[in-house]
Amino acid sequence: MGVPKSTFRVTGETKSYGVAGGSGKQAIRHFCPTCGSLLFGTPEGFPEVVSIYVGSLDKPNTFKPQHVIFTRDRPDWLKMVPNIPEYQTVPA
Repeated sequence: MGVPKSTFRVTGETKSYGVAGGSGKQAIRHFCPTCGSLLFGTPEGFPEVVSIYVGSLDKPNTFKPQHVIFTRDRPDWLKMVPNIPEYQTVPA
């Protein structure tokens, strides 16, 4: 789930690890230093966005998807909800 970096706030400590992202730039992944759970990402290719891993939220059903990105990497077994715009990569 992408959110504007300007509206995102972290309380507490995180650790981070950088990997090559889809843009070719670093994708910094932030995780809990105690249990290792992945929490959010800060992609250098999109510095104004924070990617929140919805599975890390206390109430993930509160949020409804508005579009789906990186469908080029979607496994064949994954079914999507109809009537949500989909993009093979990040939309222009």
